[in-house]
Amino acid sequence: MSATPTSDGLNRIWRRIAVLAFLTVCAPIAQAEEEGADFFSYRPSLPELRLPDIDLVPFWTDDLKKAKRAYRKGDHERAIRLFRRESEEGNIVADWYLGHIYRTGRGVPVDDATAYSYYARVADSYDVEEPDQNRLRIMVDAMLRVADYHRKGVDGAGIRQDPAYAVQTYLKLATTYGHPAAQYSLGTMHIKGEGVRENPQQGLKWLMAAARKRYALSEAYLGDLYWEGRLVRQDRTRGYMWYILAQEALRNDDHPEIAQRYERMQEQITEDERLEAEARARIWAERYPVEPNAVQ
Repeated sequence: MSATPTSDGLNRIWRRIAVLAFLTVCAPIAQAEEEGADFFSYRPSLPELRLPDIDLVPFWTDDLKKAKRAYRKGDHERAIRLFRRESEEGNIVADWYLGHIYRTGRGVPVDDATAYSYYARVADSYDVEEPDQNRLRIMVDAMLRVADYHRKGVDGAGIRQDPAYAVQTYLKLATTYGHPAAQYSLGTMHIKGEGVRENPQQGLKWLMAAARKRYALSEAYLGDLYWEGRLVRQDRTRGYMWYILAQEALRNDDHPEIAQRYERMQEQITEDERLEAEARARIWAERYPVEPNAVQ
């Protein structure tokens, strides 16, 4: 990972942000798409977060390896038992998996309070100078999950709503790691004025940054904006194009609403619009391919 930027480097960074903001306000987002301008191209960018690979993480114990195998086989009861054993020994990998299990309800009822507690333990161990990229990805992902919880709050889990805190965390992850989920969240929050002053143009810029990482939720959001003509000039072809890309970028069934919306669009679009949208989508996908095995 690169060193912390110097004062001169930060000044150059903020000057570039100002220029990008000016261009975004003065030019339509469609022009930015066609030019393919790279947002935050001066920052190092890690791939989208993946489940840690047991063959690459040197601190995996036998119990952790057994737990991961059980998890992959769907034996969540055994996986949870083994992960808990390692969690008690202070292993953040086990904590991260337990957070994931309780957040998604893998073999147990969804439990936001428990998931949050495990993610918070991992997030608290964050070290910007962590040399192991797999540990770092786990830490960054946990920070994102904690921010997600604070963005909306969960009354039943005792998690207070704090969108301003969420924005700060997303901004850190978006600018330091180019994290597409953080970029997407910043985009939607700027558009809605959630935890930050409403700024639709800034929001569109963040959405485009995430879309270039082929983040499906961002692509779908852009598709809705173009289809409906909100914040941008209405363009059904471009809206459908974004949904084609979102469908391609999805790697799980966590967002069935995208497939449903895509099907409704198919029923309404003309043949000429469909052909043009498919052509545009192919061009975008060639320029910005989906990362293999990426997790949305």
